[in-house]
Amino acid sequence: MQKPNISQSLLKAYVDFFDDNVKGCGIQLRKQFFEKIPMPQSDVQKLGVYFEYMATGYRNMRDPMPEPEMVYKGTAKERLAADYERANLSALKFKEIIEKHGIKVISYGEYFIHDGVSMITDVIAEWNGELCIIDMKYTSLFDDKFNEYGWHTESLVYKSKLLLQPIHYKYLFRKIKGIENVPFYFFIFSSKDPEKVKIIRTNIQEEHINLHEQVTVEKMKKYVNFHYNNPEKLEPRPSYLRCKECPYFDSCEFRAEVPLIEEVYY
Repeated sequence: MQKPNISQSLLKAYVDFFDDNVKGCGIQLRKQFFEKIPMPQSDVQKLGVYFEYMATGYRNMRDPMPEPEMVYKGTAKERLAADYERANLSALKFKEIIEKHGIKVISYGEYFIHDGVSMITDVIAEWNGELCIIDMKYTSLFDDKFNEYGWHTESLVYKSKLLLQPIHYKYLFRKIKGIENVPFYFFIFSSKDPEKVKIIRTNIQEEHINLHEQVTVEKMKKYVNFHYNNPEKLEPRPSYLRCKECPYFDSCEFRAEVPLIEEVYY
């Protein structure tokens, strides 16, 4: 067991854990953040990592070198799988955007930590004469209005999990760099169509950043300390569909291998 830093990923996991409508599994939270058991990458994650590597040349040195998926291996027809061909085109589109907007990249994949709270930025850049953060998303939910992780622009104000990231990053940048409300941009790329790209600047009110510092971060510190000393309180919540998607399914003694009985009271 290790006491984790408070990252945006940990924050979202705790949101799910305490959400009555979601009821995230405490065992997954414990294994991922407290026991630091590596999670195997899904096909979707591998594709996203490959896109970011081709776009920026950056990868986490603890992770394996991103490799594209090939079809017709060992034959004269061998080539990139269609998903990876599109990822390459999207990577080229990112470079074109950087050039045509006159964005000066300062760093890729920079790690920040302050008082047990951490973040990793995709891109820190200078744009229009000011320092900013750019976060890249490669997604099949490019314009999805109803999925909680969908990127339909007008619906983002209702998607607190997605907007938690710019709030968290702005808070840390203020603490570490002394910059109030640093500009934060999402660069959204469609994994289905390389021509579909949009740039979203998140205009976060100061009250949200202050609330994050004064309430959310302090509350998370208490939860982390409590669960570090009482890991059994991160209890399992087996659910057939959630368990089937869990990266720890094969090693979890609490997994639901068949649907469990659910009840409705009327």
